[in-house]
Amino acid sequence: SWEKTVSINLMSVIRVAYIAVEHMSKLKGGQGGVIVNTASMAGISPFVTCPTYTATKFGVVGFTRAMGGASDRLGYGIRFNAICPGFVQTDLLTGIPDRLGQFSELGESTGVMMEKIGILTTSDVAESLLEIVKDETKNGEALLVLPNQRKYVAFPTFQSPLI
Repeated sequence: SWEKTVSINLMSVIRVAYIAVEHMSKLKGGQGGVIVNTASMAGISPFVTCPTYTATKFGVVGFTRAMGGASDRLGYGIRFNAICPGFVQTDLLTGIPDRLGQFSELGESTGVMMEKIGILTTSDVAESLLEIVKDETKNGEALLVLPNQRKYVAFPTFQSPLI
């Protein structure tokens, strides 16, 4: 159900991040560190076949970016980043057609996207995770991970005392 998707993909990320801040924040006696949330390329560009999944992954990216900024301004000493992998060869990938529900008529477009973009291995994702953890200059960033390509997403910024 869509509620379960929101709970697993977004609410759990938020819940764990807040718990982690309680333990990691330098303001609370922690040593700081880095939190990397797993989003998806669907958090950068919408998947019309999976609107709820897309919304949750956009949420993860937005939450991560906002927490990165908040942590920086509040002095938590915690960097927040997101990795946004494309299609990854897992059991989840093979079951996509069965989970499209009311959007099943669009399922063919998912296959076309997979062929065009390619499929990542779990090792590709792990390497990207290590990259974003090790780069101490990255905070509030989203790393798009596709086969043979990794790039940080450029988002618009607004000049405001609140941002």
